[in-house]
Amino acid sequence: MRLDVIAATAVISLATAAPGFADDAPYIGRWDCGVATFSFTTESYDSGEGPMPIRKVEKEDGNYILSFDDNYQIGLSSVTPTSMQWLSMASGDMFDCKRLKP
Repeated sequence: MRLDVIAATAVISLATAAPGFADDAPYIGRWDCGVATFSFTTESYDSGEGPMPIRKVEKEDGNYILSFDDNYQIGLSSVTPTSMQWLSMASGDMFDCKRLKP
């Protein structure tokens, strides 16, 4: 399957996700996403430019939409203990991320 089709499917799935909670989120931690190390806590996300407070988390079948100020959103899909895909809803950028050891 083509990457753009996978990305579009992920966006559609995430856009229709039901609200969830970040307390048990498997994406919490530090991730090497190729372009930078991304860090997630239950309350914030940091792409290397300083932490941004997470305003809302939506979850469906292991996929997540994280919402921030100014309607900025990212999607996290195919989240496993060691890898995930990161998607910017604004730019369409997608990165394959690998979990970094604490």
